[in-house]
Amino acid sequence: MLRALCLALLGAMLLSGCGGYASTSEAFRKTMTAGRPEQALAAVDKAMDVSKPEELPKKTSGDNALLLLERATILQAMGRHDLSARDFETADKNIEVIDFTSDTAGDIGKWVFSDDSGVYRTPPHEKLLINTLNLINYLVRGDANGAKIEARRFQINDKYFKDKSAKSAGLMAFGSFLAGFAFEVDGNAQEAMRYYGDAAAAGGVPGLAEAARRLAARSGLTDDRLKELLATPVTLPTDDAQSGEVLVVVQVGMAPYKVAERLPIGAAVVVATAPGPGARLSPADQRRANEFALKGLLKWVNYPKLKRSTKSRWSNVQVVLDEREPMVGGEALDIEDRVMDTFDEIQGGIIAAAIVRMITRAIAGEATNAVARKASGSGPVGLLAGLLVEGAMTAADTPDTRSWVTLPSRIHVARARVPAGRHTVNVRLGGFNRTGTVEVAPGGFAVLNFSDFR
Repeated sequence: MLRALCLALLGAMLLSGCGGYASTSEAFRKTMTAGRPEQALAAVDKAMDVSKPEELPKKTSGDNALLLLERATILQAMGRHDLSARDFETADKNIEVIDFTSDTAGDIGKWVFSDDSGVYRTPPHEKLLINTLNLINYLVRGDANGAKIEARRFQINDKYFKDKSAKSAGLMAFGSFLAGFAFEVDGNAQEAMRYYGDAAAAGGVPGLAEAARRLAARSGLTDDRLKELLATPVTLPTDDAQSGEVLVVVQVGMAPYKVAERLPIGAAVVVATAPGPGARLSPADQRRANEFALKGLLKWVNYPKLKRSTKSRWSNVQVVLDEREPMVGGEALDIEDRVMDTFDEIQGGIIAAAIVRMITRAIAGEATNAVARKASGSGPVGLLAGLLVEGAMTAADTPDTRSWVTLPSRIHVARARVPAGRHTVNVRLGGFNRTGTVEVAPGGFAVLNFSDFR
């Protein structure tokens, strides 16, 4: 019997593998941070068991949906916008959204062995950013119609999350601004003005006022949410129809990511029972946790902690047009703050679920202890059996460190109305410089994306 229990423990340890998604994603997270997107791409392809980025995995749901988001972001940074768009759209169809308002600690804690064994469900900011980043792909490719379709998808998610979380507003502002740009350059001024109104209502982005004023001057349209911005009208030049639009997007840094962390049981219970949204530790589970802690069976819990990237705070982005003066713009989206806000909301529920799993292990260990002691007539054998069962379950426990780790920390935007013709854009950040060239037709547009400043 003892030999069988030892083998069971060994098997559980072997099955537990390494460190979950944090370990899997480390390769492409670190290579992106180091400015080696080609190596990051190879690492994520390996994780999906495909030989090249043109290939989709056999299964596009589950963790592969998250890995497709990672690959789409890497491909976008490499300028491979067609494949990036395909991966974003494939992942979008297979990603589930977590509802923090209805899940309970018992529901989350039903995975006795491993917190990352369930289907990955994305938080609101990740779901909204799928459509936002894919809008950039279509705009860079000059596909205004594809951008409009993606804008409609964004609008559907926008309406859903407005009812769920007020903290999603900042994400909605930038996405709405891009959607407004897509409809404006495609000639639909009314829809463009409405999206610009959405952007203003969500907090606005740099360059929104100038864009809305020029659109109002050309179309005569307005929006009640833009009254303050439109209070100062502009006069368009007589040759305005011969000009076009240049939009520049700069993605910098790396968003926070999850790592496995141990927390003493006393501190864990305090956090898991504090008031807050979603799952919290029930009074009964709190009593059990305290009882097992007094017996010495619960000392700590294993949970996913959020960690800031070393390059999360890059700032002072300067975008210069035709080697003259900086373009009007600035920081449009702080993804890092949104990630931190979301995690602060759900941290208590995550720890509550971890405690529920630890209680389950402790109960299993005590039950095995009693059965083995009765069968063998030996207290030490029963104690060893209980420790082996609890130890096996603990060894196999991997906290859920899944998250979209290749997201940028911040997104900057700049926009200018330019004469038709060839234009050069130079982006400066610290000691780094990037240059892009665009050709703008009369009444046309060009969009440049720089997302390798990681």
